[in-house]
Amino acid sequence: MKSSRLLVTGLVILGAAGLIGQTGREAYRQTYGAWRQAHANLERDAGTGGTALLSQVDRAASAAASFEASRASYLKSAAQDAAQRRQVLQIATTRPPVDLAPAVAALVDRESQTVTRTIARFANDPDRGIQQLRQSLERERDALAALNQAIQVRQKTVAATSQAAEALEPARSKTAGAFGDQTSQLSEAVAQMEKEGAAWGDYYEKLAQAIQVANAPSPRVNITPVTPRPDSVTPVPMTRFVGAWTYPMVNGVFHGAQPEFVDLVIHEQNGHADGTLFGRFKLASGSAADPLVRFDFQGDFRGSGSQRFPLVTSDGTQGTVELIPGPAFNLLEVNFQTVPRPNKIAIGNFILMKK
Repeated sequence: MKSSRLLVTGLVILGAAGLIGQTGREAYRQTYGAWRQAHANLERDAGTGGTALLSQVDRAASAAASFEASRASYLKSAAQDAAQRRQVLQIATTRPPVDLAPAVAALVDRESQTVTRTIARFANDPDRGIQQLRQSLERERDALAALNQAIQVRQKTVAATSQAAEALEPARSKTAGAFGDQTSQLSEAVAQMEKEGAAWGDYYEKLAQAIQVANAPSPRVNITPVTPRPDSVTPVPMTRFVGAWTYPMVNGVFHGAQPEFVDLVIHEQNGHADGTLFGRFKLASGSAADPLVRFDFQGDFRGSGSQRFPLVTSDGTQGTVELIPGPAFNLLEVNFQTVPRPNKIAIGNFILMKK
């Protein structure tokens, strides 16, 4: 039975290096690089770059949100894998005893080398989350070393003796504990990232407001007052509405008809909005309805957080569209409603992401 436990332990450890798989890590590193590139020199140029810098603030906010999401997804997956491996190690088995120590020793040795190379790869990464992951991997390496030592003891004794099998139990328990510590630390890192993501969203919003204030025209005396800046029309920055938006291909949020794709473009001039939405929606099998929706809308921005405009579809149907700033700087909720017509989509509600 103890040898059977050893087999389970070896098979679990075989996948340990998957916690930092190439695909997840590369995606996380790419989004991090894109964010740092968009953020470069942003604070330095904030006071002198003019309102044209607002588009860079927008790109940096979007890149920061993408980075935090990919990093959190990566570590959530790692935490789930560690929890599953720990659970397997804690389950006692009743299989017939088989001397698999030599085969498992080879597996442990290969995995020890893999973990050691992974630790070296992250040695100079300054990211706090990655450093915490590296520390947990070091504990995993120690556990593998302890397990390898126990296996060597087992190989030196007679396969049938219970003394050698008992020597493996502490190593199994220690390895399970290492996975438990890893799960806890990764979960804490994810929680911290969620707070960090919200803080970055607030930071970029305040930075955009500061740029607008820094570039506001100086007061004039004895002349006709200038037209107010468009950014002062709404209580939130105009960049929360203006620009190109799209429905995300993964983990999209919607209510009612599910979008297949949505593209929205909003322009602004002197506080006046001009927008176009084009989308395709997923319909039930056999439905005769038209899945395409296209409409234009115009109107003046109002002094409120959300904005509502009259719309006209491509076939002349009238309705309204409401734009609501999302929970992050690069998210916008769209809620539209038109006069019901046969085989036409009349209602839609979804969240778009800024391109």
